[in-house]
Amino acid sequence: MSWLIYALGAIFSAAFSDLFRKLGSNLKDPIFSNLIFQFGGFTMAIVLFLLLGRKFDANPKGIAYALVGGFLISIFTTFTFKALSMGNVSTVIPVIRVGGVILVAILGVILFKDKLTWNLILGILLACTGIYLIFSA
Repeated sequence: MSWLIYALGAIFSAAFSDLFRKLGSNLKDPIFSNLIFQFGGFTMAIVLFLLLGRKFDANPKGIAYALVGGFLISIFTTFTFKALSMGNVSTVIPVIRVGGVILVAILGVILFKDKLTWNLILGILLACTGIYLIFSA
């Protein structure tokens, strides 16, 4: 199966996840919202592992990276819940997502030595323009 199919699945999952984050952001404590959200994510991760995976990997470095990524996604989700409790989903989520894309593109060039092409530069500039237009409205 092509990576594009999984990428489209991730896009749809992220979009609907963000909508449910907004619906869950009305809880009084965004930390509690994050706890419930992460519990749902952990439960689904177990189900998906049992359905699709079942291969254990004894790669300590890869496991450590995955744990740090999990810690960071929990922080991301907590901050997202807090932002959504204060702002509109149509503004908050695009700013967060596009900002993340810009930062990942820059870090890819710096840390992973990805090629800095004119397309990438133009994409970053257009993304920055998009954030400005959304945020300034």
